[in-house]
This record gives sequence, C-alpha cells and structure tokens, in this order.
Amino acid sequence: MPVWWNLPVVLLTGYAAWTDYQRQEIDNWIPVVVFVYGIILNVFVFPLKFKESFVYMLAVFAILFTIYTVTNGGLGGGDVKLLTALAFFYGNISIAVLLIAGITAFVHAFIKGIKDKTYFSTQIIFGPSIFLAVVLTSIFPLQI
Repeated sequence: MPVWWNLPVVLLTGYAAWTDYQRQEIDNWIPVVVFVYGIILNVFVFPLKFKESFVYMLAVFAILFTIYTVTNGGLGGGDVKLLTALAFFYGNISIAVLLIAGITAFVHAFIKGIKDKTYFSTQIIFGPSIFLAVVLTSIFPLQI
C-alpha cells in the first residue's frame, strides 16, 4: 500500500491523540471515519483483503473489549474503538500497530511511574502511543 494512502489515517489518529491528551477523550467520529475509509479502500482497491481485515477487526475488538472490561475502564472506550477501526484499516499490520503502541505505552508508564513514584498504579494517556505506532508503521511499512 502506498504510504500516502495512510496520510488520512495518520492525521486522524494525530487528532485523536491530541484530543485524548487535552481532554482524555477520543471523539466518536474519528474511528467511524477511519473505519469508513478502510471499507472504501478494501472494497475498491484491495477487495481480496476485506475478509482478512474484518477478522483482524473482530479479534482486536474482542481482546481490547476484554481488557476494557477486566480493567474497569483502565483502557478507555475511545482507545478500543480507535484501535478496532485501525485493525480494519491495517488488517494483518494491526498486530504491529498494537505491539508498538503497547511497548511505547509501557515504556512511558514505566518511566513516569519511577519519576512520580506511583510505580504500578501509574496512569497514562494511550492516544499518543497509538499515534506513534501509526506513524511508525506508515513510515516503515511492513510486508506481512
């Protein structure tokens, strides 16, 4: 997939990260637009990847909704919706997006926990980590 096709998703995810940072909330329209853009690309450009993208979206949603439920909202609902829409857009690359976002969030929380002396009860905003993962996977596209 050409890198420029990722630009709308990068911009939308950047806006989501900004709103998450400012108000600890991701607007509902952002995942909807990412999802619709993913549908358009999958129907008209990559029709053979539609089923694959749908399966990845369902798997990511199931995992993240379970985490959301178990942590009693520790992972925000906006994060779940955004990552689910990104899973549909990226298909098999969504695993890399989740891994990069998780690692960067862990490193951020670890450093902040030591700095603030909150350790395992440290809370961070996940949107910027998702944005970083989207940027990195757009700059360095994986061929899986």
